[in-house]
Amino acid sequence: MKAILAIAFASTLTLAGASGAATAKSASLPVPKLKFVGTEAYEANGFDFTRYKFEVTNKTKFAKELFAASPDLPACGENPNASRTWVDLYDGDGKKLYWFCAFTGPEDLGNLWFALTGDKPPPKAVYIEMTDRKTGATIKSNRASTTK
Repeated sequence: MKAILAIAFASTLTLAGASGAATAKSASLPVPKLKFVGTEAYEANGFDFTRYKFEVTNKTKFAKELFAASPDLPACGENPNASRTWVDLYDGDGKKLYWFCAFTGPEDLGNLWFALTGDKPPPKAVYIEMTDRKTGATIKSNRASTTK
């Protein structure tokens, strides 16, 4: 009986420790507050596009070192100095729309966007997920509408 209680106690401690570690990992990043800013029409390679622009309204809460060039971490395509933290932008169903891997500071969180050809309707809402590649911490934002 003592052995069973010892195993149960050890399991509880292990689960609590794992849960606490996961919480600490995500707690190292503030929760980004995403907001729709507007749209911008443009042409590229003979196609008409609409750019949907967003900003993280609490960008000043993110430390500059989160966006430092990190040549010690995997490259982003041809960029060997990709930023420590990457930002992925998703539609409401979890489909990745765009990503950002070369930010230089928290002010860059004011210039998030994705583009669609002029005839495609946007998703109703989007969110971002930020990943600190140095610590493995990830955090998701709120869902922001694609209309004002």
